[in-house]
Amino acid sequence: MKLPRRFNLTLGFAGLLVFMSMFAEFLSSNPPTRQNLDNFYHPPSRIHFFDNNGRFHFGPFIYRTELAEPLDITYRENTQSIYPLAYFFRGYRYKLFGMISMNLHLVGRGQAPFFYPFGTDELGRDVLARVLSGARTSLMVVVLGMIVYAVLGMTIGSIAGLLGGWVDALLMRFSEFVLALPALYLVLALRALLPMGIPYWQTLFLTVSTIAVIAWPPMARGIRGLILQIRESMYVEASLSLGAAPGHIFLHHILPSLLPFALTQTVLAAPLFLLGEVVLSFLNVGFRDEGESWGSMLRGLKDTRVITDFWWNLLPLALVFLTLLFLNATISRLSSKDPRDQVIRI
Repeated sequence: MKLPRRFNLTLGFAGLLVFMSMFAEFLSSNPPTRQNLDNFYHPPSRIHFFDNNGRFHFGPFIYRTELAEPLDITYRENTQSIYPLAYFFRGYRYKLFGMISMNLHLVGRGQAPFFYPFGTDELGRDVLARVLSGARTSLMVVVLGMIVYAVLGMTIGSIAGLLGGWVDALLMRFSEFVLALPALYLVLALRALLPMGIPYWQTLFLTVSTIAVIAWPPMARGIRGLILQIRESMYVEASLSLGAAPGHIFLHHILPSLLPFALTQTVLAAPLFLLGEVVLSFLNVGFRDEGESWGSMLRGLKDTRVITDFWWNLLPLALVFLTLLFLNATISRLSSKDPRDQVIRI
């Protein structure tokens, strides 16, 4: 089956993000946490093929730069010596997939002057290395958030729809209460109550859980409504008359009919987790510098000069925008399907 062009683009962008996050260290020549205060707010390194004498070089090279105007933060190239860029060179060590120790990098330099393809930030850290490392964290927030959201919403919705009575009424009134609360302020309040100085993985789970606690009502209410409809269907009544157990009916008749809605609703919630992580980290209650994320990198944009003069620090913002665009395109694709295609025949 031939997929539409728009859907191919979204799949390609998703694959690119996954590749970037998995091979972040291989794609960058500098550690994301290494500071170089001699090159703070360094612009993207200029790649040359012709030296100062007009002589052509087959391999790309860079020049050493010097801080010419400290107040204006402008750099000048010293064209006395050239420094070739190396491909598949040995640099700093890292663990591929968290297990395989390696020091191989795609392109760059293992010693000064260092290669900064997208410049540096206020502490002289490689923007590209930090963005690639942050992609891993931000994608984990989205994926883990979708899993927690789906499990929480389906569990609460299934309990309300199957048990009914006062349990159903209590859960639905509570969901209405959560929906009535201002989500942003509640997320900030819940996160502020938790400790700040916690390890990276704890920050990841706490951030995801905090957002999921606010986001679950639409999924739960939708699951509950579908269960109430399916319970009245003829094939469920026929199974009951034949003596089928409640667990058998749920697994073989109700759950398959819930999956298309649950999948669509889970994808709809994905942008919420990405934006939630960005907002929390931007307001300094999410990820710190220890666990880089796109949101933590955007904290530097509070200074308007960063936006106007050091534009290369907007790279994480551009990736957030593109990721949200990809998620919205995926949602649009799912929503444009014929509803009859989303029904699982029983």
